Amino acid sequence: MPRRPGWVRIPNPPRAVRIAFAWTVLVLAVVLVVGAGMELVASGKINPGVKVDGVPVGGKTRAQARQVLENKIKPLDANVQLAFEGKQYAVDLKAIGFRINMDGMVQEAFISGKQSPGLLRIARRLIGARTNRDVPVMISCDKAQIKARVTAIAAQVDRHPTSASISIVSGEPNIVPSKMGVRVRVDDTVAAVLKALPTEKRQVGLVADLITPELVDSDIAKIIVIHQKQFRLYLYDRENEVNSFMVAVGMPQYPTPNGHFNITYKERNPTWLPTSEWAKDKQGIPQPPGPNNPLGGYWMDLGGGIGIHATPFPNSLGSQASHGCIRMASDDAGTLFNAVKVGTPVFITD
Repeated sequence: MPRRPGWVRIPNPPRAVRIAFAWTVLVLAVVLVVGAGMELVASGKINPGVKVDGVPVGGKTRAQARQVLENKIKPLDANVQLAFEGKQYAVDLKAIGFRINMDGMVQEAFISGKQSPGLLRIARRLIGARTNRDVPVMISCDKAQIKARVTAIAAQVDRHPTSASISIVSGEPNIVPSKMGVRVRVDDTVAAVLKALPTEKRQVGLVADLITPELVDSDIAKIIVIHQKQFRLYLYDRENEVNSFMVAVGMPQYPTPNGHFNITYKERNPTWLPTSEWAKDKQGIPQPPGPNNPLGGYWMDLGGGIGIHATPFPNSLGSQASHGCIRMASDDAGTLFNAVKVGTPVFITD
């Protein structure tokens, strides 16, 4: 028969090639059948190489694996303890509905490696490949109960910061230390508990922010204490007396007030602007620095119109002679002026 235009005759391969090809196909078919059979036989078992929390369960059925795990996995029956500042707060496992999810772990182990394509599973089965998977401990619990417990603990632990303070009940300064504030980070603490539950770690640090107070112990340096009946001003470096000076205080009709003050500003060679009625003909007239200025060469303001200052009348020291201010000898006032700063606490007492 004549060949049609455009046709190409393909010669038949040699008989030996055809036989080899047929055998190859047959062998592959047999291998696939054998591999499929092996996969089918092992379909109810966990793949070799799979572990649960380090315990080998490969080649076992789910029932067998569960029995092994119940004997091998350590029970996690101790309460989690939240630790903070030397105290511990228990998270009760029963209250949060805690249990080890044994069925979940067995099922996770069982499906490990079984979700690959069929041909890949058969090939792996034929060459004896192992599934390298270690299923972690799985647990179940009531997260809402954990959060409720942590919130209750936060109500006990949270506190506002307390600034350092100074007490002069004894007549001398006593520094009461500051205390950091605390605010528990509830959600982060819940996350830390959830992370610890599947493990043997049973003590967890409470997650909290520390709040620094406005005034800490190191902020306190110099302290001034004035005892009116002694007519003395004492200068302390924290709780240690470093100097004392004779002073004059307010006369009975213009008493120096007792209380806690702070130096609000300092001025060398101040100008005095009298505003009180006792200034008489000088009221409202600025008095420049000089010998006629009753503030002398140093002024340390305490607010409310009173202050600590030098005086051109040293004979008045040791008496009730001022109009409410605390007078000092000029050299003493200079020493104090250079030793203290704005903000220095001043305590005036009887």
